[in-house]
Amino acid sequence: MYQLQTSMNTITDIYGANMLQRSKKIWLVLDSSGFGGIESHVEQLALGLSNAHNRVSVVFLKDYGHHPLESRLLFSGLNCIMLDGCITSLRYFLKKETPDVIHTHGYKAGILMRPISRLMGITCASTFHSGEHKDGKLQWYDLLDRYTAFLANHVYAISSPILSTIPCTAKLTDNFVSIQSLSPSFGNQVAFVGRLSKEKGPERFLHFAKIFPLIDFHLYGDGPMRKQLERNGPKNLKFHGLQVEMRNIWPHIGLLVVPSRSEGLPMSALEAMAHGIPVVAFNVGSLDQLIQHGMNGWLVKQSDLTSMASVIHHWNESNENQRAQWRKDAITTIQERYSTEKVVPQLLEDYATSAK
Repeated sequence: MYQLQTSMNTITDIYGANMLQRSKKIWLVLDSSGFGGIESHVEQLALGLSNAHNRVSVVFLKDYGHHPLESRLLFSGLNCIMLDGCITSLRYFLKKETPDVIHTHGYKAGILMRPISRLMGITCASTFHSGEHKDGKLQWYDLLDRYTAFLANHVYAISSPILSTIPCTAKLTDNFVSIQSLSPSFGNQVAFVGRLSKEKGPERFLHFAKIFPLIDFHLYGDGPMRKQLERNGPKNLKFHGLQVEMRNIWPHIGLLVVPSRSEGLPMSALEAMAHGIPVVAFNVGSLDQLIQHGMNGWLVKQSDLTSMASVIHHWNESNENQRAQWRKDAITTIQERYSTEKVVPQLLEDYATSAK
């Protein structure tokens, strides 16, 4: 009913009839060994830019072995360049490929590629995905990343709290997802999707599973807290581990729980809502821009576990008519504000302007 049918002709209309003339060679650069929010963002960006008739390469600065993002990109027909972490290899491929635009993601890519882009006269963009406090060596890398951001032509942050930490001219840009060929979910699982680390609050999800022993809770993800959670998890909580591909899992989920202590604008929430899955979340990051309380999901005051438990109970007791309305509102939100077709054209306009 809500499936969006988008043809290549429609995409061409959205991006403009002269898109082929404005086609660019674009590098999306990151240093990554796993799959998380940044990698999901890069995947969506690569697909969106490619659909807009650009020549896109996703460049991994170092090869850490088999990477799930590389497999997904190659399956979609996108180009990947896997470097060995050496400057000489990077210089070779830069001269060979001569990209028009370099867009960095993550602190290592930003710190390295911004000065190189400036020296070579290549338009550079940097997206900041993380705003939480760092400790130890990461704290110094994070500071260096932010205080060299001015070297980029365009600087983006995926949430207002992250934007406030960047000490140069920057702009807010939303995370986004492709809405092509998506079908709504009619599942019944109460689910957590994300990294099992303190800032994501997975132990809070475990707490809810204990409160509602007759409801099946499903946890998709991996991370440093997994063993501890598995030791303490109740029988109605199933651990599925890291999921490289969520495409076949979303149709089984009925409610996404986001109990995070800190967030930007989580890709898991956008992907869930694109499938018509309402989200209940603590009011952190830019989730208040995404979720309209009681319409496409629910926002709860940070750490108010009682109120979040009430929402889970309310959803579990709801009838199909109520769920159909939440499903419709969630999908409409993504279509109108957080789809690739809405966000990518603005990025392309920015790429075309080399000066800030």
